[in-house]
Amino acid sequence: MSCTRANGGAIFEARGLHKRFGGLHATRDLSLSVEVGQVHALIGPNGAGKTTALAQLAGQLRPDAGTIWYRGRDITALPMAARAARGIVRTFQITAVFEEFSVRDNVALAVQSRARHHFAFWRPAAKDRRLTEPAERVLEQVGLTALANLRAGDLSHGQKRQLEIAMALATEPTVLLLDEPVAGMSRAESETLSTLLERIKPAHAILLVEHDMDVVFRLADRVSVLVGGALLASGSPQEVRADARVRAAYLDEEAL
Repeated sequence: MSCTRANGGAIFEARGLHKRFGGLHATRDLSLSVEVGQVHALIGPNGAGKTTALAQLAGQLRPDAGTIWYRGRDITALPMAARAARGIVRTFQITAVFEEFSVRDNVALAVQSRARHHFAFWRPAAKDRRLTEPAERVLEQVGLTALANLRAGDLSHGQKRQLEIAMALATEPTVLLLDEPVAGMSRAESETLSTLLERIKPAHAILLVEHDMDVVFRLADRVSVLVGGALLASGSPQEVRADARVRAAYLDEEAL
């Protein structure tokens, strides 16, 4: 792969992403970046292209044009698993945990994937302290230690979201791509997860796709607004909040 220096302090960057499905432009010349210690929120109305953008950034979907860079290297051709192995991890809008496993075992499984052990060895590995001890540390970090022995399927929706973040953290990522992490949560659950994201933010570069504007304006250092696959505006939360074009296209005046 060829090398170049990323813009500014960005560790993860998209440059000029285009993706088209027939006559639909899902992303048009999309460029954005995120630094370690920063939350960059990507917002926009339904159908704006956020999910397609996230899929391209995660490596699930190849752009028709444009490039994606990580630590100064072009990773556009790398699939999702290869990006995850390098520290770029995505969570999904729908929770994805192993419901029959305990909370601890879910996180130990994520540790195991980082260590590249084969899944067939999972049963004995569930007792392996090389996996369970890191899992315990991550559970403490996200506030789930007291639920470690509980079956994951018995968790509340908000707790499953916390577990999903724990599983992502267990892979030791640098870049977290979060797809609507507070979707479907109660206000109390949303507050708990927002506090968690604030706590882990200094060590990670976080790209956040989210509809909850309270969460966006609480967490984000930078906000980009996507409409019709193209960036309408990008700047500090204060700049975006004050942008008349953004208000007209997306944000509820009363929410600002």
